[in-house]
Amino acid sequence: MGSYYKHKKKETIDVSYSFRCEQCMKESGPQKAVISGMEAEINSNYKTLDDKKQSSLNEMAHANLVSAVKEAYSNAVEKHIFVKAFKDECPHCHKPQTWGLSGLKDDMFGTPIVCVILGIILGAGCYFFSGVENNLMIALAAAGICFVIGAGSLVLNILKLGNKKKQTAGVIQKNEPVIDWSSVQHILNER
Repeated sequence: MGSYYKHKKKETIDVSYSFRCEQCMKESGPQKAVISGMEAEINSNYKTLDDKKQSSLNEMAHANLVSAVKEAYSNAVEKHIFVKAFKDECPHCHKPQTWGLSGLKDDMFGTPIVCVILGIILGAGCYFFSGVENNLMIALAAAGICFVIGAGSLVLNILKLGNKKKQTAGVIQKNEPVIDWSSVQHILNER
């Protein structure tokens, strides 16, 4: 039997930003957000890739990075939603900022939805393909476990959001981070 190798590549880029703390009113100083694209993957029977496949892997990784940067840019500029890469903890007083709530709200349902979809797929797979007598019980158990994990993840996200809202409730002046998009302008200009 032959060997099977997964070749993976992930690209990241740093984006500089700063903010005035809404709690202690001090400037954060230069901060770096690391924006990363989804991991690109190519399967091969060989331990090393030929030039054509390596080039294809590099292109996929770069395309994923371009997509992530453009999404972060459009969310920040048009919708005032800041991805989690932009850390909102003040380096001086270590308190969160109100603009950090937008990233939590935006990402709140991601994991629970994946868990529900996975539960449906696992449940259907167990029901139709298990070939045992009590396949309905196995399917319900598999789906139920995924649903419970999804519900737990949603509750955890709600608790995190509530905690951060509570910590930022007394803020009088709401600020937003100043993001220097010039370091990624070449990526934003790509088609």
